[in-house]
Amino acid sequence: MHMLRVAEAKHVFIGHGDSDKLASSNRVSKVYDEIWVAGRAGRDRYQRVRHAISDSAIVEVGRPQLSSIRLHADHVPGPVPTVLYAPTWEGWSDDDCHTSLIPMGVALVEKLLAENVRVLYKPHPLTGKRSRAAAEADRAVRELLRADNERRDARDAQETEAAIAAARPRLAEIQARLGELSGRLTGDDAQQLRDARLPAGDGEAEWHELRAEWHRLFWESRGPVRHQVILRQLPTLYACFDQADLLISDVSSVVADFVASLKPYVLTNANDLPDEDFRAAYTTAGGAYLLDRDCTRLPEILRSVREPEHDPMAPERRLLKEYVLGPDRPTSMERFNTAVNALAEKATAEQAERLGEGEEQRVVVGA
Repeated sequence: MHMLRVAEAKHVFIGHGDSDKLASSNRVSKVYDEIWVAGRAGRDRYQRVRHAISDSAIVEVGRPQLSSIRLHADHVPGPVPTVLYAPTWEGWSDDDCHTSLIPMGVALVEKLLAENVRVLYKPHPLTGKRSRAAAEADRAVRELLRADNERRDARDAQETEAAIAAARPRLAEIQARLGELSGRLTGDDAQQLRDARLPAGDGEAEWHELRAEWHRLFWESRGPVRHQVILRQLPTLYACFDQADLLISDVSSVVADFVASLKPYVLTNANDLPDEDFRAAYTTAGGAYLLDRDCTRLPEILRSVREPEHDPMAPERRLLKEYVLGPDRPTSMERFNTAVNALAEKATAEQAERLGEGEEQRVVVGA
């Protein structure tokens, strides 16, 4: 926010994701010269905040970082369905509390385990920071998955642990080199965030190769049926997307990003709102299967994974992808570049105009 004091610079707001949460249409965004959103959904979201944001200040740039996500058509299913459960956290206040962990998270995971699926559990990093109930639910979910892994690995536990142990040194070596390349080895958290970067030149190619190798080793060593609790920076959220056959999440930017894959996804409806009301309230519900608090719909939802021909929401997901993330052509990177260059040209023109006015004033005073 301190940068806003630099009036000569152009200021742009880019959210960390395209979400139906209140932060994605905050009136405070008006302090920026432009607001860059992914697609039409972001523009419409701001337009619903009446008398706040000018439509001319909104620029649709897509989400360039989603280009690596594997499409549904290219996904190869494993021996059992893989469900990514990625609940959001409890929010800064009860008004913005969309997490399913507290009202239904434990019951949901119990029912998933009864359905014989592989669960990847990736909670929001701030889970439990404000709510003790969320922290307790998070611990309970982790314990359920640990215990079920023990039951599943009873026959080949030694082989699984041996594979994980064998991969551990190389994984640590790769992470150390990635930290070195991206500037995340020295200083405190604040300094690491300031200095972090994607390396250029040969370093960039090495960085991508090492990340790919790390993920390959990680998933191969864990096997295709073992549950995983994902808490660290690696594996990335998008790598978990590529592993998953189905996402279960809450109202959050995770859902909008997953839409890029065109895979089936589920939004939790913990308050059991009528489907029509829920879809009207949350844009990203347009292509979702909705899960009630008691999870009675779960078996039917999982059918969309086990029997891909029975996936009635597939056409809705294709429509929603373009509405939320923008068209495939031009690409997100091209649209983002265009927005950068256009704003830079605008800033240059305005600066030249100011300098011209200043020169004219000096001439008048001098006369």
